Formats: sequence, C-alpha cells, structure tokens
Amino acid sequence: MNGQDAYIAVVGAVNVDISGTPEDAYVPGDSNPGHVRVTLGGVGRNIAQNLCALGHRVIMVTALGEDANARLVRQGCQEEGIDLSHSLTVRGGRTSTYLCLNDEQGEIVGAVSDMDIYEALTPDFLRTRLSLLNQARLVVADANLSAQALAFLGQNVTAPVFADPVSTLKAQRLEGILPITAGIKPNRPEASLLTGVDIRSDGDLPAAAAVFHARGVQNVFISLGGRGVYYDNGAEHGVLPVLPGEIINTNGCGDAFLAAAADGFLGGLSAREMALRGLAASALCARSESAVSPRMSGEALNHILHQ
Repeated sequence: MNGQDAYIAVVGAVNVDISGTPEDAYVPGDSNPGHVRVTLGGVGRNIAQNLCALGHRVIMVTALGEDANARLVRQGCQEEGIDLSHSLTVRGGRTSTYLCLNDEQGEIVGAVSDMDIYEALTPDFLRTRLSLLNQARLVVADANLSAQALAFLGQNVTAPVFADPVSTLKAQRLEGILPITAGIKPNRPEASLLTGVDIRSDGDLPAAAAVFHARGVQNVFISLGGRGVYYDNGAEHGVLPVLPGEIINTNGCGDAFLAAAADGFLGGLSAREMALRGLAASALCARSESAVSPRMSGEALNHILHQ
C-alpha cells in the first residue's frame, strides 16, 4: 500500500449532541428561555476528526440510522474528511444522539443518551469489514462497541490497535481486545477496573501497567486528570505534567490525546514522546470551546511542545 492509499480505521461512536442552556437561573419543571446547540460528537468521531487534522486519511466504521441526524452526521464527516462509506445504515434505526440540559453556568442538570444503535455493530457485521481493518496502518476502537464485537476484533484483527475505554461503565468491554492493543488511554478508575489493581497513589501505577503489559498491551497511558499522564511501555515509564495554557473546555481532551499519541506511534516515537504529543493535543483542545480544536495540526502540536 503506497502513502496515498494508507489509512487509519476508526471503529466506534459518532453522536449528534444536543445541549440546552438557559439565559438566567434554571427553573425546574418549566420552559427556560435560552439557547440550544447541535454539534457532532462521539469518542470515535472526535478521534477521527483529530487524526484527519493531523494529516491522516481516516475511514470510520460506525452505525447510522435512516433519520435527519444521520444526514447531519454524513454532511459533517464529509466536511471534516472522514470517510463513512464503509459504515452500516440500520433500517429504521435512530442515529446515536446525546441530549443534555444545563443550568445557567453550563453545568449538566440532566441528560439522555440514545446509543442502542451500536448493538448493530455485531461480530457478523464486522466480519464483512475485516479485510478493510486488516489493511489499515492502525485501527482505533472505542468501548461503545459491545464486548462481543471487541472480542471479535481482538481475535481477528492483524493491524495494531489503539483502544479508548470511554467510561468506567464501558471500560471492561475492552478485555477481549487487549492482547492486540498497541496503545490504551484509561483514567485511573478505568485502569483499576481493567487490571484489578487498586490505584490509590502514583506508586500503584507501575503495577497496573504491568498487568496491561502481561495481557498484551504495548503502550499504556493512564490519565491523571489535571496532574498529567503516566506513560509505560515496559522499558520506560514516568509521569508527565499537564502542559500550561488557558483552559476553556475539557470536553474532548482525552480524545485529542489518543489521536495525537496514535499519530506519534505511526511516526515511530517513544512512549514518552507519544505522551508529550498527546498532552500537547489535550492542551490545544482545552483552549477551544469545541470538542475538537479547529487549530489542530502537526504544526500546532510542535509549536506547543517547543515554545
């Protein structure tokens, strides 16, 4: 496969995110004047958009319904350069949608997540995309897929894989894909769930990473929140602090980290260098109101790392 034909495959979620925020103090049980915002999100899609911005050709395998939200997703992904031509259209299905209501400060009051459509990404369907996945330079999978689907990928994919646990509720779905995982980015609770190591302090991080390595994971990046990230590839490890900068928004910072770390992996960087690149991407994301920074690029990451 030549450079023009090379691609990254992302298997995971794309959401239509709808959020409402009142102008004044939120009044429960009443209609609150304010503004409603419709954006595209989803862990897989955010990672895919970041990878496109970093110069990669990205093919995304996801599930869409036959509704207006599917049209929004297709239009948005086309504009971002994400190829959805190998995704599944579910007849009569509802495209994954996240609906939240905020208070006047922008803090969530309540939310509804409608993501049942990803149950359609079954092992039988993924088998029809196996050749596509195995010809990719890298496969990125998120835990919005079922445990059965992820186990199928773990047993059949030959390309290197980067995995995102998504949440503590979904993290354990990744068990079956760990043996082929080149990189994983859990936070501390997710890492504890996946390894069985009770991470109470930084001193527990190497033990958790050792469990990941024993299960086949090459590069481990454990998010420490505002304190930075722990990186470990079995030969080198350490804690790197968050890079300084303005923080406007933290939504999408983890997705930006994984995309930039994956970009570094394909560039032959060390675990420490991948982590630094991920932290630069997180810092860039934090400076934007969007889940994916419109300024994302390799040049922007290099500028942050060398300033």
